[in-house]
Amino acid sequence: MIDEAKLEELIASTCKALSVEEWEYMTSASTSFSASMVDQEVVESSSARDCSISLRVIADGREGSASSEKLDGSIVPRLVASALANSRVKAVQEGYVPEVYKGDASYPEKMDPGRNYFSAGEVKAVLATCQEHLFSLDGRVSFGTGSDAASIKSSTRLVNSAGLSLCDDYASSYIISEAVVRQDGDVRNAYESGEGDISAIQTDEAVWKAIRKLGAGTVKSGRYPVVLSGDCLRLFLSTYSPAFSGRNAFLGLSPYKDRIGDEAASPIVSLIDDPLYPGYPGQRTWDGEGRATWRKAVIDRGRLNTLLYNREWALRSGTESTGNAAMTGSGSIIRPYSFHIAAGSLSFDELVQMVGDGVYVTDMKGFHAGADPVSGDFSIESSGFLIEHGQVSRPVQGFTVSGNFFTMLGSIKALSDQVRWAVTLGAMRTGSPDALIEGLSVSGE
Repeated sequence: MIDEAKLEELIASTCKALSVEEWEYMTSASTSFSASMVDQEVVESSSARDCSISLRVIADGREGSASSEKLDGSIVPRLVASALANSRVKAVQEGYVPEVYKGDASYPEKMDPGRNYFSAGEVKAVLATCQEHLFSLDGRVSFGTGSDAASIKSSTRLVNSAGLSLCDDYASSYIISEAVVRQDGDVRNAYESGEGDISAIQTDEAVWKAIRKLGAGTVKSGRYPVVLSGDCLRLFLSTYSPAFSGRNAFLGLSPYKDRIGDEAASPIVSLIDDPLYPGYPGQRTWDGEGRATWRKAVIDRGRLNTLLYNREWALRSGTESTGNAAMTGSGSIIRPYSFHIAAGSLSFDELVQMVGDGVYVTDMKGFHAGADPVSGDFSIESSGFLIEHGQVSRPVQGFTVSGNFFTMLGSIKALSDQVRWAVTLGAMRTGSPDALIEGLSVSGE
């Protein structure tokens, strides 16, 4: 891999020779390892050393991009030529004048997330210990129980012709366990996960979740107060996060066009995008265009406060970038960071007591087929538990939950005090507390 100083010099000289006025590139180099263990056997493992470069050039008022997974001096002439050729065929966007960013006066500091990188040998050792522990918890834990773990360390650099030079190093790890339990021919499974220092993470809850599902029955169709688990509600956020993109609003692919300041959710709901979430390994202090990042309330106590923008769609929308640009091989896109519904103040037991009689939904699947990310309509295969007299009672399965996501945000009556996060090795993730939602349609027997 070419030295960074030489790479910058070569890109600058090549661009100058081709009359490219402005340029910007981002390099990334990472080392990662992942492994899967089922029962007591490692069934899959892989390691990778990856590098890439994305280049953006501006010539004659037009911009073009190109990328490569090869990072040495030999690719620079072809990369610049490809980006320049792409700029000549890209249509000029009304209201948008491309430029490279000169940088901000200051950038935030990351909060130390602790230890987050583990070698291949350490990952395998953690998996072996985890699996042994899961099988020791209960005699009903059965074959097929498995765990996955992964770890990555990465370095990213952004350099442009305006003199901006930024570097970001990070490391991240996660572990996910699937417990399989068997009793009298009934087989159930459940998941538990964690990120960060995987040597200190316990996934015991996967076993207890699976055991609680044994003997699942059915639920009668009707309209119920529903407690959606944080794991389920974050799946909704992942599916419908494009609705909060300024680009999609501008193009009419979101209900939030021209809605800033309007009521968008229940007054107890704040939807936060936080690139600096405390303790998260994937914190980002600058975005793909070199802008400083900051925590922002997309929905603030029920009111739509902002959408998410990169520079292009901010200019076209007559507003400012929110520092949510992510650089890809084809240019800048809009992407959230730690995108989550802020926690409430109630314990889970207090949340359930508020319900009286209803349904607690713990598992949902089929969002790719059962959820429309534009209209907000959904009908999702689900399982969980009945809530009777303010307490979680018997497990139920084989029902669908239907409604509209945007309407559902306005029907949230209470939130628990703990956010459940998706695990990932990247910068984008979704999270949510458990939520009590008034009146969702449940189709069962």
